[in-house]
Amino acid sequence: MATMDRHTAGFDQLVRFWLETAPARGVVARFDASLAAALEHHDYPPAVAQRLRELSAAATLLASNLKQPAQVILQAQGSGDVPLLCVEATEKLSFRAYANVREGVQIDAETDLASLVAATAADARFVLSIAPEQGQMYQGIVALRGGTVADLLADYLSNSQQTQTRLWLRADGEAIEALLLERLPDVQSAPRAGVENADPDAAWDQVIAQAEATFAVPFMPFPYAQWLGFTFADHDVRMDTAQPVHFACACTMERVLNALKLVGEAEIMPLAAENGHVETRCEFCGKRYTVGARELSSLFTAAEQHDGTHPPTSSTLQ
Repeated sequence: MATMDRHTAGFDQLVRFWLETAPARGVVARFDASLAAALEHHDYPPAVAQRLRELSAAATLLASNLKQPAQVILQAQGSGDVPLLCVEATEKLSFRAYANVREGVQIDAETDLASLVAATAADARFVLSIAPEQGQMYQGIVALRGGTVADLLADYLSNSQQTQTRLWLRADGEAIEALLLERLPDVQSAPRAGVENADPDAAWDQVIAQAEATFAVPFMPFPYAQWLGFTFADHDVRMDTAQPVHFACACTMERVLNALKLVGEAEIMPLAAENGHVETRCEFCGKRYTVGARELSSLFTAAEQHDGTHPPTSSTLQ
């Protein structure tokens, strides 16, 4: 058989689909070069990099359901060797990822998410946020238990949305294949010719069993139309056009200046006076920003004029 090109094989693409003969819809995606781009500026331990890949895939699948410009933000937080893993994905199917790893730690390659972030089981938490460009942010926080990223998110979504949701993730080297299934309201499915069972509960159970069977075998990147037909045999599948998924960082000089403003004049200006500038680095993409002392002085002067206040500097504190 001729070698399949990566675009035909569906790498760095996402497809939405519906099962016409079962109460289910889903999203499937394969991530490869996009993950490499997201992590290329970092030297994370293998377990940290792999959990970030899995979280990136999951966040992008969730973001594909957003109906307006917004971000899905997944964070695992604790006081362990990796106090924070953070992934952000947008409705445009872009994502970025970052982890805070303590210096000098030794991490086993098979360490799960909870064990990475938790010094003790009680201090690990998982945060899912949806941050629209306009409107109120939604945030849910749960205790972070052991197990896979897929199981964690499936439990969270089923409990928070009151709808049955399942997520599967599997790796092939540094590539990730991801599938999200959501149960639709129980409307009696139209049976396909030769398929006797149109009961919604039985149809949903069958779909889950079929997905489990597919993800129990090695990664097989067939074209999506072929893959979906094989995975959900005995069901009519309707699929949308494939869309690209990609790494993109949202850092800008404006955001850097806002961050420096939050740190404060008393901390920033002595550094600028000593070096003539301040350098900072985006934790997500590694891009470096240099801000000159004159620009910083203007930044804080403008902030004081805008606020109508003059906060005390370190030289005035008693």
